[in-house]
Amino acid sequence: MKHALLLTTAFCVFALPAAADTLPLKRVAISTSGLALFEHQGSVAGATEIEIPVRLDAVDDVLKSLVVLDSSGGFGGVTLPGREPLSQSFRDLPFSREDLNSPISLMNALQGAEIEITGATTIKGRLMNVVPETTTTEDGESITRHRVSVVTAEGVKTALLENLNNVRFTEATVQNQIDRALEAVYTNRIRDQRALTISLKGTDTRPVGITYVQAAPLWKSAYRLVMPEGSDKAFLQGWAILENTTGIDWNKVEVTLLSGAPVTYRQSLYESYYLSRPELPVKVMDRIMPRVDSGSMGDVGSIEGYIENEMLREESDAVMKKERRANAPAPALMAKMAMADSAVSMESMGYGGAPPMPAAVPMDMAQATMAVAQDAATQMVFTFPEPVTLAAGNSLMVPFVSRELPAERVWLYQPETNQGHPLAAVEMDNNGETGLPPGILTLYEQTGVQKATLHVGDAEMPMVPKSESRFISYALDTKTKITQEAQDDRQFGLLTISKGLMNHKVLWRNTTKYTIKAPAEEDRTIVIEHPRRPDWEMVTPEEMDGEPEMTDTHYRVKVSVPKGKTKTLSLTLQRDDTEVISLNGISPYEIDNRISLSGKDLKPEVRRALEKIKELQNTVYSAQNDINRIEEKRQEIFRDQERLRENLKTVAANNELGKRYLKELNDQEDALARIKKDQEAGQQRLNAAQETLSDYIGTLEF
Repeated sequence: MKHALLLTTAFCVFALPAAADTLPLKRVAISTSGLALFEHQGSVAGATEIEIPVRLDAVDDVLKSLVVLDSSGGFGGVTLPGREPLSQSFRDLPFSREDLNSPISLMNALQGAEIEITGATTIKGRLMNVVPETTTTEDGESITRHRVSVVTAEGVKTALLENLNNVRFTEATVQNQIDRALEAVYTNRIRDQRALTISLKGTDTRPVGITYVQAAPLWKSAYRLVMPEGSDKAFLQGWAILENTTGIDWNKVEVTLLSGAPVTYRQSLYESYYLSRPELPVKVMDRIMPRVDSGSMGDVGSIEGYIENEMLREESDAVMKKERRANAPAPALMAKMAMADSAVSMESMGYGGAPPMPAAVPMDMAQATMAVAQDAATQMVFTFPEPVTLAAGNSLMVPFVSRELPAERVWLYQPETNQGHPLAAVEMDNNGETGLPPGILTLYEQTGVQKATLHVGDAEMPMVPKSESRFISYALDTKTKITQEAQDDRQFGLLTISKGLMNHKVLWRNTTKYTIKAPAEEDRTIVIEHPRRPDWEMVTPEEMDGEPEMTDTHYRVKVSVPKGKTKTLSLTLQRDDTEVISLNGISPYEIDNRISLSGKDLKPEVRRALEKIKELQNTVYSAQNDINRIEEKRQEIFRDQERLRENLKTVAANNELGKRYLKELNDQEDALARIKKDQEAGQQRLNAAQETLSDYIGTLEF
């Protein structure tokens, strides 16, 4: 076993690569967009290389966003291993990654290499192979050893591998290949991480900054709201939960939180893409088959040229598509940026200075160091004044807002949430210098003489822009009872006639009656959320407090109910409409109905016109009824003729019954001729009546 250990260590001697410099992480800006900005800052001297470890799944983001800021030096470029660096490293080697797992596999992979083995004697030559040999001891135990065969000038010599003191490949090329493979295995020992190497040129000592963006967990906000009993103010404290998943420890890092919805993209820049090309066949000369000359026939194009052109045309018409090659090496990245100020600051990234902190809150609650908040053009920005230390893989909770703000207790009635009871809620007014991002909210209430703090519920904190207010519901108020009744109605108004159309004004009304019963010992301020309807407007009731507010979907109506009392509030929505009816197709019944609905508001001239239309319409209906009766008689004759024809099929035409059937058919044919004349006359009367009605309607304009 001692010899085997010496043999293994003999293959593991290789030179480690020189370590590159690192720049400490100084600033992190975490966004709710799923990205975070990282800034490294430090000083470098002369020409150097900076190495930054990056998670494999974050390489694409770093490649698209990396910025290198060097005030006086030059930028030599950025390099990084390929996506599959080990596969690329072993691609041109005579052995595989698995062959390095044992000396036996490696030696068999290098058959034919010059080798020197030393044991009881030294053997030099070309390695033939290593094969196992199994022997059995007197005790019946099987022992496997490995015999090394070497081809020398004197012939093939062998030795047991387990008895050797040293194995050495004498060719420098082979030894370099082994060293390079082991170096690649060591360098890429962390499979899910890549090292970005940034080359900087320069001669002096200078500050350098490196900035990039990569995917990061969203920072979460969790709020606490403490409501003192009988006060119109509450104390709000917001905490941010951060996670460090970068693989880099944060040591006294400046942290900024951003809440917004910026546009973000991801592109696979670390993948290798190749463009397919049409294949041009190898040109092969045809065999020459001379034929007998039959005389000149002019110049004829080469058929070979024709065939070749046709093949090229077909290839060029083929659709080319991209193919991914994951095992191909990624290209080096080259870029250059100049900047007068060498320091990388948040101002340079568009965040600017922050406003002063608000005054301390005069409440009995611990005051933590808060983040400095400001509203940017599209985001809310919270910058912590103290550096943050957070080890890789850990989470941290830090406060980003802590202040007193106006808050009113209300009871919010949402019928779709609960039909019988309102929700206990607080109307919170954001009077701070910046908006508040959404999050979960825990509510406390301070009650009694000793101001005991009680947990009263949780709520979903919506985003609250600066200078706006939001209702936050946290519990069901079972002490207060609310019922509702809805009724639809319509009122007809002015009726006019124009261009053959009747236009009847209609006022649609929807009234909902809310009955509210307050608890016996508590007053209630109820905010009713009443659904809005497109193109409908609310009739403001006298019973409500102030003017109604509107959201995208509801009216909010506030009403105060004293303790133990019951109050009724009726909310009416109304919409003006016009019903349009064609007078040419209106029935006398519909005319009577419209006259009745209009009542005393109907103008006399309109009433007379409608009565005249009804009279003319009755004439049209009478003419149409006459035509219908004639048609019924005609159809009756047709049915009887069908019967007679069927009967004639069963009797002879010259007997008495057959003659009778024929006479009846003849009489019916005479009747059909008279009916036809009556139909034509009836149709003329109908056309005349319709024309008279249409002409009269066309003259009406009221």
